[in-house]
Amino acid sequence: LDDVDQALDQLEQDGLLDNENLSKKKLKSMMKQRLESPKVKDWFSSRWNIFNECNILYWDSNANEMIEKRPDRVMTDGKEIIVVDFKFGKPHKEYEDQVRTYMSLLAQMEHLPVTGYLWYVYPNQIEEVY
Repeated sequence: LDDVDQALDQLEQDGLLDNENLSKKKLKSMMKQRLESPKVKDWFSSRWNIFNECNILYWDSNANEMIEKRPDRVMTDGKEIIVVDFKFGKPHKEYEDQVRTYMSLLAQMEHLPVTGYLWYVYPNQIEEVY
């Protein structure tokens, strides 16, 4: 929550905000509202060690090649892992498959319980992936 203003300033400086459809004020209000929900607030708390868009590399023996996956956000407190993929469009089945892949790879790496979520940011829908 403390980083919203700085992040929006950077988006504005990069020319990614237009003042008609996506103004800084409108986006700030939306983000603050999203970050206040209890689940999301926890995800952005100091409880977690955060890995944003870090690569997961694994060998695909069927394709005989190294594969790279990059989840949006991975969090761990040493007891559990949570992976969140942010989406800005409509739900698609392949998004769930994508998060399941991340969950499987992370479970193999860390041997900790892994929970996965899809967060559709605009409508503020959070779906747990099983």
